[in-house]
Amino acid sequence: MKYALLLLALVGCASQPPAPVETRGETAQELVMDKTIQSMGRNEVIDGIKQCETAGLRAIPIYAKRKINGHSAETVVDVTCAPRYR
Repeated sequence: MKYALLLLALVGCASQPPAPVETRGETAQELVMDKTIQSMGRNEVIDGIKQCETAGLRAIPIYAKRKINGHSAETVVDVTCAPRYR
């Protein structure tokens, strides 16, 4: 009976996820694909860029990777405005 409890305790500890690997003081990053994220259409991206430019700011597109026909492709999911460099 006590061997069964010992075995159960060892199996429980073995099922924990591995710790992140550190390389040069940085932790490894994992790519997570969100199936619910919606990419922006071409007209939405153009409109977002125009709004930033009319406000005197520069546009920064935010990209995400999506699987399309079994291949990952970058798509624009947001356009953010930031100050211009002088």
